[in-house]
Amino acid sequence: QDTLAEGIAIAEPIRAPQILRAVESSGGAFLEVEEAEIKEALIELARRGFYVEPTAAATIATIPKYLSQLKREETIVSVLTGHGLKSTEKMLKILGGEH
Repeated sequence: QDTLAEGIAIAEPIRAPQILRAVESSGGAFLEVEEAEIKEALIELARRGFYVEPTAAATIATIPKYLSQLKREETIVSVLTGHGLKSTEKMLKILGGEH
């Protein structure tokens, strides 16, 4: 299925066991977001001066959903990897307003 976040649309990630261990040992979680939420997060990141690929924006798109579950003493960490230049055509469509 096509997605803006193609970097995480992998049925069988090579490092799946390590990913699962890291999430489990840290008490983390996997969250799902819609394409529109990824697009909104990407636009907001661009407004703030971060030119990242859509896959990185997917992590930011989860924050509103996770805030309701967050305990006061918890911290959210989101790693923004992947420069927007890796997805130039998609970025032009999203940030340029084309649908």
